[in-house]
Amino acid sequence: MDRTTTSKDKSARREDTIDETRPVPETQREVQRDLIEHSVLKEQNKTGTREENIFFRIWYDLKKKELVKIAIGSFAAAFSGISKPFFGFYIITIGVAYFQDDAKRKVGLFSAIFSAIGLLSLFSHTFQHYFFGVVGEKAMANFRRALYSGVLCNEVGWFDKPENTVGSLTSRIISDTSMVKIIIADRMSVIVQCVSSILIATGVSMYVNWRMALVAWAVMPCHFIGGLIQAKSAKGFSGDYSATHSDLVALASESTTNIRTIASFCHEEQVLEKAKTYLDIPKKKYRKESIKYGIIQGFSLCLWNIAHAVALWYTTILVDRRQASFENGIRAYQIFSLTVPSITELYTLIPTVITAINMLTPAFKTLDRKTEIEPDIPDDSQPDRIQGNVEFENVNFKYPLRPTVTVLDNFSLQIEAGSKVAFVGPSGAGKSSVLALLLRFYDPVVGKVLIDGKDLREYNLRWLRTQIGLVQQEPLLFNCSIRENICYGNNGAFESEIVEVAREANIHEFVSNLPNGYNTVVGEKGCQLSGGQKQRIAIARTLLKKPAILLLDEATSALDAESERTIVNAIKAMNLKEETGLRSRITQITVAHRLSTVRNSDTIIVMEKGKIVETGSHSTLIEVDAGLYSRLFRLQSFDETS
Repeated sequence: MDRTTTSKDKSARREDTIDETRPVPETQREVQRDLIEHSVLKEQNKTGTREENIFFRIWYDLKKKELVKIAIGSFAAAFSGISKPFFGFYIITIGVAYFQDDAKRKVGLFSAIFSAIGLLSLFSHTFQHYFFGVVGEKAMANFRRALYSGVLCNEVGWFDKPENTVGSLTSRIISDTSMVKIIIADRMSVIVQCVSSILIATGVSMYVNWRMALVAWAVMPCHFIGGLIQAKSAKGFSGDYSATHSDLVALASESTTNIRTIASFCHEEQVLEKAKTYLDIPKKKYRKESIKYGIIQGFSLCLWNIAHAVALWYTTILVDRRQASFENGIRAYQIFSLTVPSITELYTLIPTVITAINMLTPAFKTLDRKTEIEPDIPDDSQPDRIQGNVEFENVNFKYPLRPTVTVLDNFSLQIEAGSKVAFVGPSGAGKSSVLALLLRFYDPVVGKVLIDGKDLREYNLRWLRTQIGLVQQEPLLFNCSIRENICYGNNGAFESEIVEVAREANIHEFVSNLPNGYNTVVGEKGCQLSGGQKQRIAIARTLLKKPAILLLDEATSALDAESERTIVNAIKAMNLKEETGLRSRITQITVAHRLSTVRNSDTIIVMEKGKIVETGSHSTLIEVDAGLYSRLFRLQSFDETS
């Protein structure tokens, strides 16, 4: 046994919080592969994405039936756009009909037609939003599933990066992907409707009187700008409400949280004075905004009236020149004036779609990224089970986020199958990094890690991790039953196997005495259980995998003395089963801070500053008075007795 080094500072101990069950299930992997093959062009670089293609890519992996729904929804949206031009076309006809013979019959007929159009619009709007909504939900679900699967396939080092925190990834998977549904369901259907309304209005007005239609288009900017100014000013008037009151919200939150401190110092009046100051700021702001809003509203209405005046004036010119009847002149203009809101809405919708697409860029970059540690290569057949021989061959290692800090320097080590090896040493010595490399959470910069004489990179990573069990310092349990948490190590396990590993982990008696037994829900992150109980369930979960290599990463360091004793006894019972032949021998590698937990190890490896400084059994190392192990043992013994 030779040398090792590692740097175990808490800010970079990502490996301590990663569960051994990280590999994505086969079905998820197939879904992601199929989605990417159909919807993503081959990436030009590791993190690149093509923003110009994002709009087309949001229609993620939609099948033929979804495309049919889009067609039906688009047809319904196009029909919905008919109502305004239709009303503009016939409203003047109804007005003229009032002064004609048989006015009652004609007006009644047109009223019935309007009612029918309204009823049809009810159905068309329903179909429009239903079909686009269904397709939007489907596209969002497809994209979200593929993105989630893609995130899980990345190497552990990727999760260490500041931009890939739990919060940002959750936002990317949940919030950002919801933009797909917003674009398709909430925006595209209305855009199709607006475009339909504008095209129909243009065609019909040109047919009625092309001169008046051109003039209507000429004065359209007045309508359009007026409507846009109103929309923008209204948004500015009310849109910053939250921002202007953010200080007050923060103060309210802070004072509520610290109410005991405020009350103990009698600072209620000071807090109220500060709140009054925060309230005066938006009051002054909105006083100015109200005046500004009134002026803008008046200006926009002025533009509208000017547009109407110009159009009506030009109508008199056309009638005077006998180039149009009064009825057709007004009809051509009325069609356009009623279509103006559609143009304004279209103008406001397109920027929101562009903004939503830009928000999707980080999500597509994540999806397009190629992991540095491919979990499915090679995909050829693997042996039924590894023997458990481990070797580190001249390994140099640095964490990706700390490239200037050498964690392992020319580290070489051999561990025989079935042996029990313990790594001890001060914090930052590199103990847990050895386990991280063995699980291939990271790859060494130089050198090789071998199992049974074969480089880890030559194994299928998903299969390899089924052969290795990891029990961490802080076990992570899921918010489900104890049985489901234990079965996480082997979903196809029988009840007898679950009980057997629970007995080995010294947790069966406790679980059996619970009212719901193995069906007891442990709560979020196992909050209903003590640290020792969670740790024993984690051990049972790992044993159910029947691993060839068992990694114990400071499995007792966060426990009290009694819980630690229980865990140690569980490990001893498991080792006794191996010695008596009741269980196949497991290569057991332990990282420990408390030396009392590793006395029975075959070999103890003492590390300092990333190097192996001593090796041997407990009895051998304790005899070296000047040795690091002996010094650590004396310090811990003194702490326990004092």
